[in-house]
Amino acid sequence: MSKLALITRLSGALLLVMVGFIVVPTAGQASVSGGCTATGTASRSGSVDLGSATVWHVKAADVLTGLAYAPTPQKEAHLKVVLFGVGLPLLDRAGNDTVGRAGPYRIADYDRYTRVLAVYGTSTRCDGYILIVVDDVSPLTTWAGVLGIIAFVLGLIGLIASLTQAPSGNARIVGAVVGVVGGLGLGLVLQETLILDPGSPFGLLIPAGGGVLGMILPGVFNSRRAAGP
Repeated sequence: MSKLALITRLSGALLLVMVGFIVVPTAGQASVSGGCTATGTASRSGSVDLGSATVWHVKAADVLTGLAYAPTPQKEAHLKVVLFGVGLPLLDRAGNDTVGRAGPYRIADYDRYTRVLAVYGTSTRCDGYILIVVDDVSPLTTWAGVLGIIAFVLGLIGLIASLTQAPSGNARIVGAVVGVVGGLGLGLVLQETLILDPGSPFGLLIPAGGGVLGMILPGVFNSRRAAGP
């Protein structure tokens, strides 16, 4: 492979990774739509209008509750915690009411796992999104932060090691897996440090970019390849 071709391929892969890097938190575009209003209350940090707030800053000692009003009776309501744009169920309720309540949720029950929570809520007519940030928790002491660092370092080591391997099909498959793991780890760290919005599916570009790099890098500095015709 010529140096020009190698540079071209690596540049394309790195461009894909960099697209993931520049996806900054998009919670600024969030609001409660559909004619509903919602208020969140933190026991120590106070209340916030979830219809206009983009980020809800709380403390580890807070207990959170939510109260929503709809112009017409809502038959169902759902809350999800979002990671890499994928929603994980937090609450599902059925009914026929114009008032909805959620909580109480103790931040201390969750902040060991993550300090940044992207919460997406929907009902029959309304939906909304809010980014909850625990200000007094370090991003690198949560499970998400620690596991992210470990996965990123292991992925980076694996990618570096693949540079001198024979560029076989198996090596590229392993490299892709290692790249995805490293990308997921990097994504978790970026989410914990508020560089990446966990509610954005574009965050998946980072592990995808890692997988592409993992398929390209094996054998780049392999001596047998260099000695070939």
